[in-house]
Amino acid sequence: MRRIFKVLLAAGIACSVGVISHAATPAPASPAYDAKPCCSLCPHAADPQAYAGSKFLSDFRVLIDGRDGWLFRTGLDLTTHFDVEDDNLAQLHRLSDALRQRGTEIVMVYQPPRGLMDPDKLTPQQRRGYDLQAARGNYAQVLQHMRSEGGVIVPPLDQLVNEQKGYDYYFRRDHHWTAAGAQHTAQVVAETMSKLPGFGSIPKKQFSTHTSGVIGKPGTLQKVATQLCGGGYSLQYQPAYVTEPVGGGSLLGDASQPEVVLVGTSNSDSLGGYNFAGYLEQYMGVDVLNVAITGGSFEGSLLHYLASKEFQQHPPKFLIWETPYQDYPDSEQSAYKVYRQAVPLVTDGCRGKTALMSRTVELHQGSNELLFNGGGRILPLVGRDYQLEFQFSDPGVKDMHAEVWYFSGLKESLKMHFKQYVDNGGRFDAELRSDRPDYASATVMGVTMLMDQAPAKPLSVTAQVCARDKSTQLASQNR
Repeated sequence: MRRIFKVLLAAGIACSVGVISHAATPAPASPAYDAKPCCSLCPHAADPQAYAGSKFLSDFRVLIDGRDGWLFRTGLDLTTHFDVEDDNLAQLHRLSDALRQRGTEIVMVYQPPRGLMDPDKLTPQQRRGYDLQAARGNYAQVLQHMRSEGGVIVPPLDQLVNEQKGYDYYFRRDHHWTAAGAQHTAQVVAETMSKLPGFGSIPKKQFSTHTSGVIGKPGTLQKVATQLCGGGYSLQYQPAYVTEPVGGGSLLGDASQPEVVLVGTSNSDSLGGYNFAGYLEQYMGVDVLNVAITGGSFEGSLLHYLASKEFQQHPPKFLIWETPYQDYPDSEQSAYKVYRQAVPLVTDGCRGKTALMSRTVELHQGSNELLFNGGGRILPLVGRDYQLEFQFSDPGVKDMHAEVWYFSGLKESLKMHFKQYVDNGGRFDAELRSDRPDYASATVMGVTMLMDQAPAKPLSVTAQVCARDKSTQLASQNR
């Protein structure tokens, strides 16, 4: 709710009694104001059921008032537990193994929750209910777990947890980090990468950072607070920054390609003004290709980049993957859905490979048969060894629903979706299902495409089955 201020006005009033005096009339006294905040979040915001209307609202359950105008989400910001299961990390390890085959190391920037980074903005009562030490210990533990079980490089961002750090890591009423939070994170990442094999051979240069304007942050938390309680909050203003090479020029304009690439969310996208990529350049002294996408979520920019010519023609030495902790998949199923797409894209899906089955079909409403494994010769297309690729004639297609049928009687409903701002070019890649032994050993009988409604214009799709790349097969079997 908007903070409404009580205003007490004391105005001097000049009066004349009897005759008019020619003496100088004293000037009226200046108004005096006594402004005090009168309101906090409305009672409705404390009701968990108020957030049940949508997936978006549920992520903000339950908003509370902190100190100095801060808002916190008790579910996400004040967590002391991090759901990163071994099965999820095994899938991350598969991707790490596949990328390593192409000479690329993953550097995972796993962002901490807001309460852990800015606990001094909690009220004394809220602090008593939030186990900061447990949160810090569990966060440090999950970073180590990602290193050992995920097979990736994970900078020690737990070093930044300090109540007397002297800056706000996050905005008061928004889930994004501030430029200061991005800067200090970049320092830790740069220090970690400077010690990695292969980093010393990357051409170095000098960068400088300066202000480029002002960020007026409305804040996602305050938007929800306004939706629940009415009223409104003022914007939070902070400087925006940009980093440029000293002396002008950039290796990105030369024939050479960058050896460090950044994928991630709106925290990393240059549009936000937080300048994470720029600070990485400043502290590492190397060019960084920033392909982060606002609204792309955990996997969007990664899948977009792996399918690009930039990656396929020149895999970088290091791929920095920024992800907020709450965006990382919290179940084996959701993690597998991402990695079964990402792993085949490391070797460009079915591009350049022999198609065991391939067919182009004009799509209509309902079920469309794409592929059939029969006709007198059944190919041994088992889940553990093969992958699918779908290319739509319309590059704007971002949603796909296929059904994969197996001779064993199994059937999979394969749904894939790209976020609005992720340009997938109408392309979808996925391994045949192999996360369970029965699917891994099952032979594909056919593939159909489901269309809920008739296409607005003629639409076709080319479906292919090809063998998984040998390196990804080995990575999968070794886990």
